[in-house]
This record gives sequence, structure tokens and C-alpha cells, in this order.
Amino acid sequence: MNARTLTLVGALGLSVAACSSSTKPASTATTSGSGGASGSGGILLGSSSSSMGETGSTSATTGGSEPLSDIHFLGRFDLSDPQAPAFSWPGTAIVTRFSGTGLNVSLHDDGSNFFAVSIDGGPPNVLPTSGASDTYTLAQGLPEGEHDAVLYRRTESFQGIVHFHGFAPIGGKALIPTPPPFQRHLELVGDSITCGYGNEGVGPSCGFTPATENEWLAYGAIAARTMKAEARVIAYSGKGAYRDGNGNTSNQMGVLYERTFADLPDSTWDFSKWTADVVVVNLGTNDFGPGDPGQAFIDAYAALVKQVRGHYPKAYIVCAVGSMQVGSDLAKVKGYVQSVVGTSNAGGDPRVSFADLGVQDGNVDGFGCDYHPSLKTDQLMADKLTTAIKAVAGW
Repeated sequence: MNARTLTLVGALGLSVAACSSSTKPASTATTSGSGGASGSGGILLGSSSSSMGETGSTSATTGGSEPLSDIHFLGRFDLSDPQAPAFSWPGTAIVTRFSGTGLNVSLHDDGSNFFAVSIDGGPPNVLPTSGASDTYTLAQGLPEGEHDAVLYRRTESFQGIVHFHGFAPIGGKALIPTPPPFQRHLELVGDSITCGYGNEGVGPSCGFTPATENEWLAYGAIAARTMKAEARVIAYSGKGAYRDGNGNTSNQMGVLYERTFADLPDSTWDFSKWTADVVVVNLGTNDFGPGDPGQAFIDAYAALVKQVRGHYPKAYIVCAVGSMQVGSDLAKVKGYVQSVVGTSNAGGDPRVSFADLGVQDGNVDGFGCDYHPSLKTDQLMADKLTTAIKAVAGW
């Protein structure tokens, strides 16, 4: 077998070495369905009709022969139950290596989610999950040899918590080590724009569906791939720094930021498990939904920046604006955010900066659902964010 270097696509930006006897692309099982594949070039993967133990392969389960350290869990996971690591934030991912001709996964979805599945660095396929099935085929018909797999959550927290019960290679076994950890760590704090809300829809008139939300192709994920950084996404549609789009001031991003699961108040995240090198905060669109929030927004935003700094004393904090606001709202939110940056700098924190991610032009670049960024706009935002991060962090 000839060794070849593969790059896992999407927000992971991770290069790993793998061995294979062929570069033949994966053959996958499909189901009928619509939506969710327009931007990624992927196809819908179907659930397996057999159980994990009926493949004749060695099952790499989290609670069995393979320890948790042999699988990379990227993002905020609750690992307290080794039989069922659980997660809910968008952009969380599971990375493994195996030998064989295919791969099954056992998951239990408390809701209905969509995943991107990349095998050997290939274009991501789309996997819809739900409580109706716990076993899914990620790939089949692969050439015999070693392969890398990425299972990446495209949808956000309110779609439900997912519990991972293990991988089962078809006609092979789990291999260690899996790809090494990232050297760069990027955290993205935001709202629906950061989640990729509706970016695969043909807007602006379409409403939200999980099939058209693709965080894998949102601006932050693209930027992370470009810079070969691990991205952790702490974002939730409708939320703001001070208030949500309906004017509610409780449970905004400063509160959710502390949680392992966005919708579970008692799930406190342990920040000692992972340290961000760069944190991007992109909030304000929902704060302006009911009108100009004024000083209350400035105070809440400044408090969030201090909160982030408390967890990551050495991180670069990039305060971003874009891309849905226009006119006077845009001018005001820029002024408010820049004032927070200026106050932070004057107070002795030079690692807080401002980034303008631009204003979307739906007439030229199209809209996602409910006037959200299209895939093209996400790419344009990613380019601006990449430039801004490189300027402050040297990536």
C-alpha cells in the first residue's frame, strides 16, 4: 500500500496521513429525501438495516475495547457516560480511523439533526438522524485499507441532544492513533449567522428547516478550514448579547456560553478542558430586532468580552459585525462594538480587536432563508474573517 496524505474538508482543516490501496471514492447507501445537499454536493445517507453487531466486524465502541482517547471528540461533549458521549452545539465532530470497506455508527438522537460525513477527505455527504433509528451507515463499498472518517454536526442545539454509542467498521477494525489534535484553536460565539441558518435554502422567503442549516459551510467553519484550526461553535439562533429578537433579556449568549448543552441550565462546561487561541464574537443583529438597544447592549457586550477573557487570559478576541444589518442599525452596532474594543484596549487589554465582515448583497450573491447569508455570502465573510484573524494572531 502506498501512503497518501489526506485533508479532511470543511471546518476541520486537519491533515492526516492514511494508507490505502486505492483512491477510489466511497460508495454510500442512500435514501430518498430533499433539501440539505445543494451547497455541499452531498447525498443523503440511509440508516443501516442491520445492528452494529451483525456486520462481522470489530466494533470500536466507546465503552468497550476502544478507550475514549482513541477517538477525537471536537467540541463540547459530555463524556461522563463512556457508553454514550453526548453533544448538542453545532460544529461538534467525531473523528476516527478504521480499516475495512465501510463504517457504521450508533447514535441516539433526542431530536432531528443533520450531519456532514467526510470519508478520506472527500466532499461531505449528508446524514439525517432522528429517534427513529440508532444505527446508520456512513460509508460502504470502500477499497480495502485504512480510512479516516469525520462525523460533523451541521445543525444547532435546539434540534436535540445526540448520544454517540460507537463506530463499527465493516470488514475491518478500528485503528489507532486517530488524527492528532489541532495546533490552532478558534472559538466562534454568535447567533443564527454563525450557525449557518438557512444558508442552503433559496431565500429569502423560505423559513427555517434543519435540512437547510449547514454550519459546515458557514463563514466561521470555512475560515477555520482555511487556517487549519479547530473551530468550536457556541452559537444559537435568535440570541444576542443583551436581548433576543423578541426583546427577552434572559438566557442570552453570556448565559449559554457557560453550558455544555445550550438548553440545559445545570450543564456547566469545564473550560480547563480546552483553551481557545482566538475567540470571534459576532452578536448584535438580534439585539437590534426590537429597536436600538443603546447603552444596555454596550454594557452586555462588554461583560461578555470580560467573561471570555476570564476563561482565556491570552486569547485574541475579535469583535465582529456582519452581515445582515444595514443603514442606521449597522452604523450604530459598529459604533457600539468599537466602543467596547476601545475601552478594552484603553483598560490594558490590547488583544481585543474589531472586524467588519461586510454587508450581504442579496441581489448579487443571493439570500438564504429569512434573509440570512447565502453560501456565497458565507464565503465572502470567511475571507474577511480570515484576514482579520491573520492580522492579529499571525495565523
